[in-house]
Amino acid sequence: MSNQKTSPILILLLISLLIFSCVFLNGKSVHSYLVEEAEINEASGIASSLKYPGILYTHNDSGGEAAVYVLNQIGLMPAKIILKGIENRDWEDIATCYDPKDKKPYVYVGDIGDNNSSHSSSFIYRFEEPEIKDTLILVHNIQKIEFVYEDGPRDAEALMVDPKTGDIYIISKRDNPAKIYQLSYPQSFTEVNTARLIGTLSYKWVVAADFSPSGDYILVKTYNQIYRYKRRPNKTVIEALMTKPKILPYELEEQGEAVAFDAKGKGYFTISEKAENTEVKLYYYR
Repeated sequence: MSNQKTSPILILLLISLLIFSCVFLNGKSVHSYLVEEAEINEASGIASSLKYPGILYTHNDSGGEAAVYVLNQIGLMPAKIILKGIENRDWEDIATCYDPKDKKPYVYVGDIGDNNSSHSSSFIYRFEEPEIKDTLILVHNIQKIEFVYEDGPRDAEALMVDPKTGDIYIISKRDNPAKIYQLSYPQSFTEVNTARLIGTLSYKWVVAADFSPSGDYILVKTYNQIYRYKRRPNKTVIEALMTKPKILPYELEEQGEAVAFDAKGKGYFTISEKAENTEVKLYYYR
């Protein structure tokens, strides 16, 4: 008989997939899972892993540890990724994307919060998705994308990376209407980049955004709504965001600031912060 041990990551993933199957065979289209890990108390972003379908990444916002937390689809935390030498000034969103050139899967962490619009520059930290073989993972090779907005500092909480091009998009939070900025690929890791204003939305208080894995759909989340935009062939991102969106189902969260497509682009996740009278919950919609 073999004494080889099964990875705890694999066990948690299999459990979550089994529960998922039971939920959706019973006809439910939305389900919530309690996130009991005490470290995750101000979740402000969420993204689906490219390397491990079914695994999610999340993080806390301003002043928290410079850590990305690994979750499975039922809210269990099998691992934590520490970004060595990096500060969490005001992390607000997270994304994943394959680099168009080297084809490797990367995680992008947006240190883009700026409540008073006073920061001289903002940052996006990029690192290759690590092997998840232990409960604590230290990442040292981190690329820093420093940038400024072409029209001055902005408070933003929505970051997404286009899987078709590698371009980064940031949507401001407090501007009315919300402003859409683009950092074109390839971004510099040595010089300060300039985020170009390319358009506006018809609303404000945008707190999260995400591309589907194919890049054909875009989610934009405010505190009250989740909008889905369809990106038709040969159309740009801004052209897609100028079309009429579909309003998707959403269980109102007291402090919900995160949204992400699942690994297949068929459903989407949200996660809430811990409030005075509520617990942190992971929601899945399909």
